Amino acid sequence: MKKLLLCLALCSFFKTGFAQIETPLSFTSEDDNKVVKETDSGKYYTASKDPEKTVYIGEDPMVYRLYDKDNVVLVEGTLVADGDKYLHQGKWTEYYGKGKVKASGYYVRDRPMGNWAKYYPSGKLMSSYSYAPIENNGSPYYCMAGSYEEYYENGQLKVSGFYKAVIDENSKDTVMVQDPMTGNDVKKIIKGSRPRPEKFGSWEYYDEKGELTKKEEL
Repeated sequence: MKKLLLCLALCSFFKTGFAQIETPLSFTSEDDNKVVKETDSGKYYTASKDPEKTVYIGEDPMVYRLYDKDNVVLVEGTLVADGDKYLHQGKWTEYYGKGKVKASGYYVRDRPMGNWAKYYPSGKLMSSYSYAPIENNGSPYYCMAGSYEEYYENGQLKVSGFYKAVIDENSKDTVMVQDPMTGNDVKKIIKGSRPRPEKFGSWEYYDEKGELTKKEEL
């Protein structure tokens, strides 16, 4: 099974558009994560930074699951190999535990795309929003864009509005890169130009009884 490397070349971060991961992997590599058990369909590893949790990675299809100490699924989704690393691909779901969905949405090669939703432990919808592909200077990016809705736990609409993607010419990100001299992981500040979400249009805010308390025209 191929290694998942956390240390990427500097140029890779520019090409992927500083990808934000809604559901990060608890797996670094086969070298760093101890194998707990191996089956015909895949392997179980100790989770990164939390030895009480277990990661399962299946061979075909390439399934990912994160289990807690009681063997309850916390996160599940599918992966795609990209050289020596794995990328989120397709639908991913995060759970509070015992089947209660916390968040769900889709990825295309590590970039969240399309509709995403978050939920309260009760199962009620907490928020709904979308990611859209954006191209800037010939490079692919993604950004939150489109309608946004947020709800109270009683089901009443709390916030409603829209986001658009704007280009931030002075963006900065802290990323981990590999020092070519020592081979160690080091932090580096990267300046660039990338899209960010910005509110636009009509935004409405409600109280828990459904009464409109504020309205913005942006």
